[in-house]
Amino acid sequence: MSTINVSVEPNQASPVSPAAEAGSKSGLARWGRVALACIVLTISGGVRWWQVRQVEAVLRDGRIAPFPLDDLPLVLGDWRGEETKIDPKIARRTGATDLITRRYVDQRTGATLEAIILYGPSTEVYGHTPEVCYQAAGYEKVAGPDARTIDVGSLPVPFRALVYSKGEGGQSELHEVYYSWRFARHWSPDVIGTYKRFERIPGMLKIHLARLVTEHERRDIGNPCEAFLEVLLPEVERRLAATMPAAEPSRKGTAR
Repeated sequence: MSTINVSVEPNQASPVSPAAEAGSKSGLARWGRVALACIVLTISGGVRWWQVRQVEAVLRDGRIAPFPLDDLPLVLGDWRGEETKIDPKIARRTGATDLITRRYVDQRTGATLEAIILYGPSTEVYGHTPEVCYQAAGYEKVAGPDARTIDVGSLPVPFRALVYSKGEGGQSELHEVYYSWRFARHWSPDVIGTYKRFERIPGMLKIHLARLVTEHERRDIGNPCEAFLEVLLPEVERRLAATMPAAEPSRKGTAR
């Protein structure tokens, strides 16, 4: 009589080949690298988005002048000013978001000059230099550019001076121009460059002075434009320091 063994033995899986095990590990490693790349790309995209938003916010804020330009006083030392009008079409072409035009007269000497002070987004206003605008208006440059420096306390402020002529013979007029820009926390009359240079600078402040001069006038001695800037610039710097104390703490003591 035969005996049949009916005991149940546990199932035993077929052994995994080394090649299959290696393939499985390779697949997991591949998916791990893909996941890591996705995480890196996501983080990089988030950082880029945040940077773009930051730049957009800065440029948006750059449309607002750091202080209302109309707050600058009409009385500056011996100078007395009055508001003047500018053609609205010309004002729009400057790209400025804030602009004042005034005529100032020195009560001691009678010297008269026209002052244009404006602020606007850098990419819209940087190209409006006298070298471009006066030539376009039919003026001929007859002197300059000359470098001038106005000392405001311990702060030297560079300006550029030029003389333009318009008209012929005895009807011609000579116009002296002083100008400088304030951007990226410093003053400079040099704004020659490309759009790319200024697209990340929020805004620019410009001071432009003009007056009539005579042919043989000594412009390098006792110049009324420089005398006027010596009393105007401290007022500008004082207001800038009051609105941006954290950005420019060293400027607080420079105004007179």
